Amino acid sequence: MNNLFPFLFLIIFISCSKKSNEKITELSSLKDKRIAILTGSAGDAAARKAFPNAKFLDNIVAADAAYSVKIGKADAFIFNKSILLNIVEKNPDLVVLDEPIAQVEIAAAFNINRNDLLEEINSALQKLEADGTLELMRQKWIENKYITVPEMYDFSNESYSETLIMGTCSTVEPYSFMYNNKITGFDIELGLRISEILKKKLVIMNMSFESLIPALKSSKIDFALSNFNVTEERKKSISFSTPYVVNDISVLVRR
Repeated sequence: MNNLFPFLFLIIFISCSKKSNEKITELSSLKDKRIAILTGSAGDAAARKAFPNAKFLDNIVAADAAYSVKIGKADAFIFNKSILLNIVEKNPDLVVLDEPIAQVEIAAAFNINRNDLLEEINSALQKLEADGTLELMRQKWIENKYITVPEMYDFSNESYSETLIMGTCSTVEPYSFMYNNKITGFDIELGLRISEILKKKLVIMNMSFESLIPALKSSKIDFALSNFNVTEERKKSISFSTPYVVNDISVLVRR
């Protein structure tokens, strides 16, 4: 009987390995899988709603969640499609499924008592949308698969006396990330363009994403641009501008 134990163990091991390496090609395969999410994001809420029987693995940084899929710790990562596609460009062994599970709105975030600044920035966003600037920015940073990082908008606002403090987290390419030791991305360019319209000097504070909401609440920063997913839960503690990007919530898996 004892001689059977190694054989039984081998069968169990092969069975588990086969299940963990099973190729995922459609959403229906995710119902009982291990799904990496970014805690509190729209992808988190959408994943839990779509796959209530899955096992969820909480992460703070998108790169960590993607890596867990890459090494087989997770079967999938659910998040904004634009960020997932950027990850795939650098990791050809990963792929984004064609079918999205929901959509997410991305907006600027504010202290719930800063309606004055919210109205100012909404007005600036309306102007940038009306003159086509926002659409050009979406094409430049999000819709086009750039080989080299696009050039940042060249604007110096040092002459303005009033400051505008913007919080961001530089771990979410193409929205906010580091390149050649400088912070860049869609949200950084947007912050500069908003400050130009408002005639204020932009001061950027780079911090961890989980620090942004406390920084807004304590007025350490005036607003935040950092791929901020609009969710009902977040609306209870902070305010959001008019969305400036609407993106699919998609699924990243091993190819």
